[in-house]
Amino acid sequence: MNNFRQSSVLFFISSGIFLIIISAISGQSSYVIAQELSTTNNSNVPNLKDKGLKVEKILTDLNLPTNIAFLDNNDFLILEKNGTVKVAIDGNVLNEPVLKVNVSNGFFQGMLGIAIAHSNKNVNATDTNNGKPPSVFLFYTEDKGNGHTPIGNRLYRYELVNNKLINPKLLLDLPAIPDSYGNGGAIAIGPDNYIYVTIGSASTDNFYPHTMTLNYKNSTIVDGRGGILRMTQDGKPVGNGVLGDKYPLNLYYAFGIENSYGIDFDPVTNNLWDVENDGSLNDEVNIVMPGFNSGFGMITGLSVENPAVPPALVNFSGKGIYRDPEFVWVKKPVATGMKFLTSDKLGKLYRNDLFIGGFLDGRIYHFNLNADRTHLALPQSLNSRSLASSDLPKADPIIFGEGFGGISNLVVSPDGYLYVVSVGTGNIYRIEPTSASSITSTKIAHSS
Repeated sequence: MNNFRQSSVLFFISSGIFLIIISAISGQSSYVIAQELSTTNNSNVPNLKDKGLKVEKILTDLNLPTNIAFLDNNDFLILEKNGTVKVAIDGNVLNEPVLKVNVSNGFFQGMLGIAIAHSNKNVNATDTNNGKPPSVFLFYTEDKGNGHTPIGNRLYRYELVNNKLINPKLLLDLPAIPDSYGNGGAIAIGPDNYIYVTIGSASTDNFYPHTMTLNYKNSTIVDGRGGILRMTQDGKPVGNGVLGDKYPLNLYYAFGIENSYGIDFDPVTNNLWDVENDGSLNDEVNIVMPGFNSGFGMITGLSVENPAVPPALVNFSGKGIYRDPEFVWVKKPVATGMKFLTSDKLGKLYRNDLFIGGFLDGRIYHFNLNADRTHLALPQSLNSRSLASSDLPKADPIIFGEGFGGISNLVVSPDGYLYVVSVGTGNIYRIEPTSASSITSTKIAHSS
């Protein structure tokens, strides 16, 4: 969702039209998002390359859904951009919201990220492990109430009791000014049970705050933006921090990140990966080791074109380390919703593989990893690790599905199916086998 302005923007997705209008109404804080999804050639009807799999529409008519998080195999919480959290139980969305808060309505702002700890199979019950309700972590752009006066990009912990989120505790308060450009918002609970939070530049489209974590080498400012932050579920730093022991530097797990809408952990190695959206070009897929510097402020995409840049980046006395992306879309699909498929419900050949959604093109991309799972195992046609245009035939081997109309997130349910959240259509989809015995082996075999 990068490269949007507060003006009318027209995007073409396949042969259909995805029209997004963001209008600043004089004297008001509201905006209008309208969409026109053409059905020419079924361009916005989801379809999958693997004919042993099918797409089921689970929910419709949601109001700009940004994410979902499962409570059990059938029940999940739904985030809507306008600050509403809803619950779906056995396929039905309850009329009464679980939570409604004031959020800013800039395009990148709103109700953005969710993670659930200690969830259990009854949304009204307490956790059978410790006698406490499930903890629900929400990341959103809190507003004073008029929709255009942000207080901050904030992480809260709530308790889920009787289909209500109660007892909010503010864990993290991050910048939300000068504007919403590059706001981030994806959060996750890692295998270490720590909370990982993405926060972008929170800037305008032509001014970036001069902070060290955005690679301004002559700066002394570290204010929480431009990275992936890690903390305990009580909001405390982990040890002495990766880059330093002073707040907020001691929260940074990675930096040099302008914007991200997806993070996930490799279920085999526990390594963190992210997708990044930088500027007008170059969406990236990265493996994120502790201290990772993604280079924003000085470099996006592969460093082969700017080999002198990485040595000049901020490194926090050698604790920060630049690493090239594992893959780059030069022409941006606006990559969103990275997920590792932690099951064989779609076939054993897909187990532990990486899936990434596209907001602009409505596609799902699929990647294998190499033997030690530190790189993507790309097909020969993409051995340069760069794709100039997603319309080229070179893209075909990594396209898993298309026609989802503007993906905001991918989620794996507890029972192992892949769910697709489409902010563009207001729908939630589930990908599953056409029948119990029809899982095919048509997955593209990538080279290592």
